[in-house]
Amino acid sequence: MKLTRLKIGLLAAAVCTTVLFVGAGPASADASGCTLGSSSGNVVTCISILGQGLFVNEMTASADVVNSTRTLQVCLHGPASALPRCTPFEVVQPGGTITVQWFPNRDVPAGTYCARTWRKNADGSTTLIGQACENVHS
Repeated sequence: MKLTRLKIGLLAAAVCTTVLFVGAGPASADASGCTLGSSSGNVVTCISILGQGLFVNEMTASADVVNSTRTLQVCLHGPASALPRCTPFEVVQPGGTITVQWFPNRDVPAGTYCARTWRKNADGSTTLIGQACENVHS
């Protein structure tokens, strides 16, 4: 009987704590997404947006190489004049990741923000091989 009362007490405390944290601040409107794009399953392009509504704390674009070394660049694109932000082209081994981040900590223009991965080809040309997009709105 004591164990049951203890369980009930802990459950009640957990519910109360959860209610306090949920009610403590605005709900999050975070968004994220990933795609393999046209990389034949070799490069995963992802975007992550942390914020609420038009207020964005952080955006991250990343490219993860799965099984074949590639020379890549990853960029954040969007309707804001502060974008695009890109990494330089880098040789990325299997299991490696390149990342670019933006920390506006303010309202940003509404619209579609994308992570784009570019591959540098042997002849020096570049090819868009991945794109993951999320919409920022009020």
